[in-house]
Amino acid sequence: MDKYLIKYLKDNSENKLSSKYIDFFKAELDWHIYNSEKHITKSYHRNRKITWRERAIELLQYSNAILNNPKQVSENINILSTVNFSDKKLLKQLGFDSFFPVWQPIERKNVFGDFKTINWHKKTQRLIHKEDFNTYLKPELHAELEKFQSHFIDQYAEKNFKALLLNTDQYFYSKYFIDIFKKIQKPSFVFSHGMPGIYSLEVDNRSDYLMVWSEKIKNNYIDAGFNSSKIKVVGNPKFKTLEKDKNLRSDLSNILIIPLSSALWHQHEYDNIIVSDKSKIVLYLYKVQSVLKKIGVKKARYRPHPSIDKKWVHAFLDQDFYILDNEDLTTSLTKSSLVIGATSTVLLEALMNGVNYILFDPKNDEGINMAGFKAVPPFDGSEKKIMQANDEGELIKLLKFNAVTEYGLLHDYIQEFDLSILKELIK
Repeated sequence: MDKYLIKYLKDNSENKLSSKYIDFFKAELDWHIYNSEKHITKSYHRNRKITWRERAIELLQYSNAILNNPKQVSENINILSTVNFSDKKLLKQLGFDSFFPVWQPIERKNVFGDFKTINWHKKTQRLIHKEDFNTYLKPELHAELEKFQSHFIDQYAEKNFKALLLNTDQYFYSKYFIDIFKKIQKPSFVFSHGMPGIYSLEVDNRSDYLMVWSEKIKNNYIDAGFNSSKIKVVGNPKFKTLEKDKNLRSDLSNILIIPLSSALWHQHEYDNIIVSDKSKIVLYLYKVQSVLKKIGVKKARYRPHPSIDKKWVHAFLDQDFYILDNEDLTTSLTKSSLVIGATSTVLLEALMNGVNYILFDPKNDEGINMAGFKAVPPFDGSEKKIMQANDEGELIKLLKFNAVTEYGLLHDYIQEFDLSILKELIK
């Protein structure tokens, strides 16, 4: 039985080119199905309104691309990047000049493109954010997009770009430009931007290389079937230095809850279809509240994933017990005495900020958690350094005995940041 609309359309398309572009637009097509409900915050909506500030920045970026983009800037190696490294000089020190494409500029300077590219990008944005689902399926569109690749191939050859750096391969632009760089026989790189919640050959496997935070993460990808030669350990660019050891705060005086995210705005795979129940975030918070009240806690703070509408969640909760946390994440973690949460990269950020994180992730007998996903390391119970509860009874025990996750877990999953391997891979 057919279970997934996008797979059916891809497999039964008129020709190979249409099948290719339906695949390229997979996530954006999913948004029409899954990303239209009230529980998803407006900033994540497919057709969200662009603010005047965003438009002003966009204009500056377009102007920079048109006015300040000579063919050759230096003797360094030119790369096209959508990855925002915290140290702006790092790539320069390695002998690279990085440029940001007009289709995803992350700064106001060094933006690369021309009028023709800007117009193409605007047209593509209108398609993604405004047009009806059926527009994506037209063979004429697919032929037009394929033909337009020649413009980028000529531009990038003239600029002598040697590589493409991306944050993921899940969206149209990433897939489209990975395809272009394959055609010009230049490598593409995906830099992991969070702790993987899924290890699948259908996620972040299109690029030539996948850059990860640690050897443990690399081994998890290899266990999932990835070619070991494409996985490179570079650490986390956001966290260049980490303290060797730290005593973690852990008491019940100011607890922060990180609930699971019950928003799923696109499918990750073609054959493993997950339908998210949006009420699970509320259920999770009630389960934690029940445990905390049994041990005498009268109030707790909570912060939903940014994709979840805070007002929607808060309306369901016991507002005498739960306080919505609106601080930035670092401030929130710094003031917390304990964090209880679902599978999340926040686990590592909590340890960095000196606070204990107890993983509360209820699962069924098949290891499927409340969000509908099969747990993966280190959240699947295989990592003994994490204090993990799979039900309310286990959570009560961990809290009563003040069980503390080991700080050393941080160094297992984030190694020292080092991009020098790029010099070997980009020539």
